[in-house]
Amino acid sequence: MTSPSDPRTIAVAEIGGTSVKVGFAQGGLVAPYSRTFSTERLRQAFPVSELASILREACAEAGFSPKTVVATVPGFLAEDQDTVLNTANIPELNGLRLASLLSKELDVDVKLERDTVLQLLGESHAGAVVGAHDVLAIYFGTGIGAAYLGTDGIFRGGGWALEIGHMPVHRPDMHPTPQRVEAFASGKALAQLADHHRVKVSDLFRSDATSAVRASIDEFIWTQACIAASAVALLSPRILLLGGGVVDVGDYPRELLQERIAQVLPIISGVYALDIRWASLGWQAAIHGAMSLSDDVALAGV
Repeated sequence: MTSPSDPRTIAVAEIGGTSVKVGFAQGGLVAPYSRTFSTERLRQAFPVSELASILREACAEAGFSPKTVVATVPGFLAEDQDTVLNTANIPELNGLRLASLLSKELDVDVKLERDTVLQLLGESHAGAVVGAHDVLAIYFGTGIGAAYLGTDGIFRGGGWALEIGHMPVHRPDMHPTPQRVEAFASGKALAQLADHHRVKVSDLFRSDATSAVRASIDEFIWTQACIAASAVALLSPRILLLGGGVVDVGDYPRELLQERIAQVLPIISGVYALDIRWASLGWQAAIHGAMSLSDDVALAGV
């Protein structure tokens, strides 16, 4: 990073299985600049140095010298909020003390957070669930992740709660051994369906798709509904927030997913109706979430 640094500016790197998106918050507002880089740049022997290079490129283009970097981890993060335990889609990060190493590379403060947690915090800060609690957020992206915001803040369990994409499911008709549920209902699974049917991902949800495509998508949506309903049965949220790149595909049948979630939810007389909402901020929820993470009142714009 160049000097002098600006204490009112935060750089945010949303690291996903497909892309690394970089944006900025300045003085409590989302800056107009953002840039997307390929995650392939991190799939190498020195991923932290490459991530630092990505951030330097973005900062130079934007003309910012942030004091703080907030980066997301698309997977298991240790209780120290520093060590990456497991990122299935970017295994090069596994075992690294990413916050410490990146801070040393850039000479700024670095905070790590699970991607779904930061997105939920952002939606709570400025999006679809402002001021709400008892919110379960499920994001269907390259993988599947979730986060829960209760009255006392983010629920973390023993450290990395709600990595629901890694729940095992046994489908002997498709695999001889149990697979992770995201193998059947994530963006990666959607890409495999597109390859199988020789169509674009964006065409899978078209109303004029072939009967074979419609059958595959029908099963895909049912699986997503069962994942969401299972998490609801475990956590009893008042609000279910749905988001991620999969549900943002142009013709994705959101109403159908809502209907199917309702069909497989536990039916308990007298229980409040589940409020289902859709994430509204896109990837910039991570920037709003980064602002809400800051302990510096001036930096957060509070």
